Amino acid sequence: MFLISVLSELHKSSIRASDIAAQYWCERQMEYNYRYGRKITAQIKEGRAIHEELESETNVPIILQPRNYPDALYRDLYRSYMALLSLPENKRTREVSIYGSINGYTVVGKIDELQTNDGEITILEDKTKQSDTIPSESQSLTHKVQIMTYKKMVDDIKDGSYGLANFTAAYHTDEMALSEEFKRQLDAIKVQKELQGVSKIAKRFFDAFASVGKVSGRLHIRYINQFSGKEIKLYKFDYRKEEMDDIIKYILKYWNGERESMPVPENEQWKCNYCVFFGKECKVWYKQKALT
Repeated sequence: MFLISVLSELHKSSIRASDIAAQYWCERQMEYNYRYGRKITAQIKEGRAIHEELESETNVPIILQPRNYPDALYRDLYRSYMALLSLPENKRTREVSIYGSINGYTVVGKIDELQTNDGEITILEDKTKQSDTIPSESQSLTHKVQIMTYKKMVDDIKDGSYGLANFTAAYHTDEMALSEEFKRQLDAIKVQKELQGVSKIAKRFFDAFASVGKVSGRLHIRYINQFSGKEIKLYKFDYRKEEMDDIIKYILKYWNGERESMPVPENEQWKCNYCVFFGKECKVWYKQKALT
C-alpha cells in the first residue's frame, strides 16, 4: 500500500492524537468511526459539556463564526494563541490546539489544560466517567497514550523539531484567504489588521508556544464524574521518550498500511459490549459471544 492510502481511504488528511490513543482501546473501532461515521452517544455529549464548563472557568470566550476552512483554522489558532498569552498571569489555561508531525504524518490535537506549577508547565488531560469507580488499566492506557502524544508534540515545538515552516508546508497557509465576513468579525473584536491572516496568526501561535516555560515530564490525567462534576482521581506519571518511541512504532504499522486494523484480543472481548459496531459492521467476536 502507498504511504497515504490509509488516510485516503478514511478520507483524512491528518491523524488526531485521539486516534492514536484509540488504537490502544480498539484499533478496529477507531477505523470504523471513520468508515461508517462516529456515533455521538449521551456519554460523549456529557463529556463535551463538562469540557466546555471547565473552559469557561479559565478562557475569555471568543465568538467567531467561520465561513470556510481558512476561517476555521484561524479561529483555532487565534483562540489557542490568546489562551497561551493568558497562562503566565492566570497560571492555567484550557483547550489549546497542538500541531505536529510523526514520521511525515500531520498530527493534530487539543490539550485540555496547561498549568504552571513551581515554574514548570504541566500538561493535564481530563476524562469523564459515569461512576466514581477507578478507571481500568485498559482505560488508563488509552488516556496515557493520548497525553504522551501531546507531550511529544509540545517538546517538538519547544526544541524546534516542528515549527512554523513545517506547519505552513503541511497546511499551505500561504495560499489561504479569510472570507470577508470573517474579517468583519475580527474587526468587531478588535483583532489588529496585521494579524488578520492564517500565516500571521500561525507565527504568533508558534512563537508563543516556543516561549512558554519549561514543560514538566510529569503528566496529569484527571478523572471526573460526568454527572456530579466531582474529581474521582488525579493520576500522575512520568513521560518516557523510549516508551513513546515504542508507541509510534506500533501505531505506524497501521497508518503505513503494513497491517490491517487490529480488533481487541480475545481476553478483552468485554469491550465489544460498549461498541456500536459490534454485531453489525464488526463481527470478529460476535459468534463466540453469542454462544456464551
